[in-house]
Amino acid sequence: MITKIRSFQDSFWVKGILILTALSFMSLFGISGYLGHANANRPIIKVDGTVIYRDEINAQLNQQLQAAKAMLGDTADISDEFRNAMTLEIVRKNVVNAIIQKAAEDNSISISDDLIRKIIYLQPEFMDANGQFSLEKMRSILSLSGWSEKQYIDTLRRDVIKQHLVAAPIEGMILPKFMDKYIAKLDGQKKVFQYVSIKPDAMKIDRKISEDELNQYYQDFAAQFEEPENRDIAFIEFSTDLLAQKYIPSDEELKSYYEQNINDYVIPEKRNVLQMVFDNQDDADKAKAALDTGADFYSVAKNIAKQDKSSTELGDVSQDMLIADMSEAVFALKKGEIAGPIKSDLGWHIMKVVSISPKKETTLSSVKAKIIKTIQQDKAYDQAGDTIAEIEDKLGAGAELEQIAKEYNATIHKISGLTETGTAKSIQEKDKKLAQLPDFIDTAFSYNTGETSQIIETDDGFVLLKIENINEASLKDIKEVRNDIIKLWKDNEKAAIAQELVNDISHDLENGDKFAEVAARFGVGFKTTAPLKKDQTFDELNPIQMQELFHEALNTPKVFNNGDEFVIAVPAKIIQADKMPPEKEMNALRSQYLTDLTQTIADELIQSYGSEYDVRIKYRNLGMEENI
Repeated sequence: MITKIRSFQDSFWVKGILILTALSFMSLFGISGYLGHANANRPIIKVDGTVIYRDEINAQLNQQLQAAKAMLGDTADISDEFRNAMTLEIVRKNVVNAIIQKAAEDNSISISDDLIRKIIYLQPEFMDANGQFSLEKMRSILSLSGWSEKQYIDTLRRDVIKQHLVAAPIEGMILPKFMDKYIAKLDGQKKVFQYVSIKPDAMKIDRKISEDELNQYYQDFAAQFEEPENRDIAFIEFSTDLLAQKYIPSDEELKSYYEQNINDYVIPEKRNVLQMVFDNQDDADKAKAALDTGADFYSVAKNIAKQDKSSTELGDVSQDMLIADMSEAVFALKKGEIAGPIKSDLGWHIMKVVSISPKKETTLSSVKAKIIKTIQQDKAYDQAGDTIAEIEDKLGAGAELEQIAKEYNATIHKISGLTETGTAKSIQEKDKKLAQLPDFIDTAFSYNTGETSQIIETDDGFVLLKIENINEASLKDIKEVRNDIIKLWKDNEKAAIAQELVNDISHDLENGDKFAEVAARFGVGFKTTAPLKKDQTFDELNPIQMQELFHEALNTPKVFNNGDEFVIAVPAKIIQADKMPPEKEMNALRSQYLTDLTQTIADELIQSYGSEYDVRIKYRNLGMEENI
């Protein structure tokens, strides 16, 4: 295997393997960049001597969450379930990477800087318009992707090593033709499932919560019954548009803007013109003579100039669009008159004016108000910047919010009981959108009572806050949350009853009892599906759950917890495929199964490498339940 691995580099360029990762240049080109070290007392992954810390996992998680928000929108609700699934996947990738790196070290596999440079230089994303590598373009792409430069090179090296250790050994694998019938049989196989759905909400509770239980729940789940910290805020808001209106442009500015944009206000006279062009004067004179006798311009152009209609129609032209001699002649004509033949570098021209659009002029005085508004909008950010600088100077000198509001004739707005989620006990409707902006909330919770904040810029202008009062988080009175406690207790009781029922049904099915007998015993109705293929589903089981269930042996129960319900299902009957699919479909199946097989072998290879090392994962340090 090692010989094949070491010879892989020679075939790397011929094979044209694409490394689908971001890259880094820190050690190659001296570019700065780094991924911060994690807390030494928070190890998450250990592969022999290799340790990966919590802060590294969290940094990767934050990067992935930012990418998810970029796709789903900043206001997307990232659930705990989604976050945990993402964390587990990041942990898995880091374990695999650590195993691969350790295996490479043990097999004396290293990737030279020269090879990394070659790969980088050949990346099409980093090439300029001339097909040359552009360091500036590379930096821009890295910045937009949110990758540090160390991540860049480390990921590339790791992926090349993976190609050596994993991809190379299984390269060129094929499926023998005789396997087609088995593939077709397996893919076309159908199964019938028996199942029962158990919903905790449907469970009946035969008792009421006791006072002792009520008090215990109040203590155990105190965090759920807290009144969160909230703050009373005063603020003033400056609109960029209103600031812009304070700027009054001079008459010289108005005149200059008008002249620089004269084409927007003065439309020159235009004429719709027909034209014939000849290589020699004789044909031009012949055509002119025909026109003088009343012949149709299009007919003469077709018969003598050999022009079609589209070539004859010059369209609407202004005087500056024509050659000097030609423009003077054409714009001296009246509607319907003909000029020419006129000689140019292109030949001899005959031209006819079809219609005339007179000059249209909008005077400066008639558009003065519009130009003032346009200039004010152009100056809006400059005006806002000047005002911000003035206010910041005043704040630095100790000015209070009330003083700023008075000097700039600004209205003071009030928000009472603002929370970190953007809700408030008392707030004007027009202020709700502003109060939910992350920068507004962060600022409101970053200062102490009586302090005035720095300026916050918004899409419409900027805001200045003052913290009038901080209401610390406090536990609500038990009487106030009594109904919430009872609901929480009921939910937990129903969930426990449902879980006990699931355990009992599963136990009896595992002991070999028939599904119908078990369902009758516990008073739950069961259902039987139609024959299903492995890519079909029922009762909202997801494709992954269906795949797991499909591979279970007959009459073997499988339990799934889908949010607010449990599903207990067993494969009850197998129906084998009775014919081969068409050749085109068979080829697609073969490709799919080959992909699945190579992925399985790749996973087994990584498992094999990992079996040589002491691999430990401390989920508890990530706030999860168990260590592995």
